[in-house]
Amino acid sequence: MSTTLTGRSFLGTFALVLLAIAGLFAGDMFLAKIDSVESQTEATRLFKDAQRLMARGEYHKATDQLNDALAIERENRDYLRTLAQAQLADGKANAAEATLNQILSTDSTDGLANLLMGRVLVKEDRVEEAVSYFHRAIYGHWAQDTEGNRRRARFELIDLLAKRNAKGELLAELLPILEEAPHDLKTRTQIGNLFLLAGSPERAEEVFRGIEHDAPSDERAYAGMGDAEFARGNYRTAEKDFQTALRLAPDDQATRQKLDLCNQLLELDPTLRGLSLQDRYQRSVKLLELASTDMHQCSGDTVPADAQTLLDRASERLKTHVAGSRLSEASEQNLDLAEQLWQTRKKECKAAAKDNPLELVLARMAQ
Repeated sequence: MSTTLTGRSFLGTFALVLLAIAGLFAGDMFLAKIDSVESQTEATRLFKDAQRLMARGEYHKATDQLNDALAIERENRDYLRTLAQAQLADGKANAAEATLNQILSTDSTDGLANLLMGRVLVKEDRVEEAVSYFHRAIYGHWAQDTEGNRRRARFELIDLLAKRNAKGELLAELLPILEEAPHDLKTRTQIGNLFLLAGSPERAEEVFRGIEHDAPSDERAYAGMGDAEFARGNYRTAEKDFQTALRLAPDDQATRQKLDLCNQLLELDPTLRGLSLQDRYQRSVKLLELASTDMHQCSGDTVPADAQTLLDRASERLKTHVAGSRLSEASEQNLDLAEQLWQTRKKECKAAAKDNPLELVLARMAQ
């Protein structure tokens, strides 16, 4: 009987020990949970403080707060992304790149991280690399508003390409956005202007004609169509579009200047239909005079020998009386000499003013 009691006593004691251990373990777990919750609460507080500091432009202080938050939650991707933003805004591109590499090493499809990396690389003038990260952002994963964020990333890339005048790449990015972009007039006008910048006036005209169909009284549609026609050398059509735009917005000085330029070109262009031989000849004389004057102005007192030879030939031609039977031949000779003078002028002198009427007419004739 004593043996039985001893066994029972042992089992009871063992059970009590187990209960005590379980109690201690539960207590430790409870305390650890409380400590974890408190740590997470502290990290959240630090993160929110950092966001407020960033809103005030205090990026260096925000970086310190975010580093403290990450000391508590090292793998928190929201904290890491925000840290990269603060580092970039604080001018610490290298630090931002290191932070973003930490994110992208575990998830290369992170949309925001790729977008930020693109911005970092632009800051470092590594544009070709940046473009690939913008593409990853466009097709990457976003936690919310996926379509909106992808569209904004594409527009940011488009803006970068437009500033660098990368026409081929710009056109490639614009084509898919026609279907993705919002249909508000402001965005459509922006897209039309970007197509012009990308060297695609035909597509620009399609966009602007669509705006004109939906909003017949929107002067931007007519101004845009005028720009598209102007870029294609259709000055007569451009003139009519600019006139319509000015009737809708009489104070638009930019459109008025474009209309004035159209008028100058229409008065100079010797290739317009309906011109008589005499009119065409007179315009060739005018273009030769303009080319000679421009060459003199850009060379000053030191005219290069090859330019002087052309100027002498031009002077002789301008003094020569031309019989009616030779008007056509003389017109061609004048225009050819004007083109030679202009090409020489471009080699010898600084670039001409933008939208130089002489250059535009000669360029149209060369098409």
